[in-house]
Amino acid sequence: MKKITLSLILLVCFSAFSQEKKTFVSKSESLNKEQSAFISLVNRYYPEFAIPAKILNVYDSDKQIAESYVEYPKPPNRCDEYLITVESDNTRLDYEFKYSIGNGSASAKGSIYVVGSDVYKVDTTLKGKSKYFFQLYKNGKEVYSDNPYQGLN
Repeated sequence: MKKITLSLILLVCFSAFSQEKKTFVSKSESLNKEQSAFISLVNRYYPEFAIPAKILNVYDSDKQIAESYVEYPKPPNRCDEYLITVESDNTRLDYEFKYSIGNGSASAKGSIYVVGSDVYKVDTTLKGKSKYFFQLYKNGKEVYSDNPYQGLN
C-alpha cells in the first residue's frame, strides 16, 4: 500500500511539473487603458515613473498579459541600468535602479502597490557593500524610514 501511495504522489508531482506554460513576448506596444491608468496613478505620487510611450508585454498561452516591462528613451533618475516591471493585474510595479557613484555603486529596489485609493512605495537602497536603507511611502509622503546612517546619505 505504501508503494502504491508513493507511486501516486510521484506521478502527480511529475505531471504537475511537466505541464509547461508557454509565453510569448510582444514587440513594443502602446499601453492599454488599464496600464495607462495605473502608471498615471503611480506617476501622480512618484514622478520618477513617467508615463512611457511604449511597453513590452509578455503573454501567456491564453494570450493574456502575464507581465509587462516599461521602456524609456532615457533611464529614469539618471541611473545606469534599470528594470521596471508591471504585474498583469496593474496593482503592482517592481523596479530596480543601478548607479555608479565615484568608486562604488548603489542600487535601489522596491515595489509600488495600489491598495484601494492609496499608493504605497517600499524602497530598499544598498550603497556600497554594507549600507542599507529602507523607506516606506504612502501617497508620495514618507511614513517610515530605517536609516541607521543618519547624515551619511
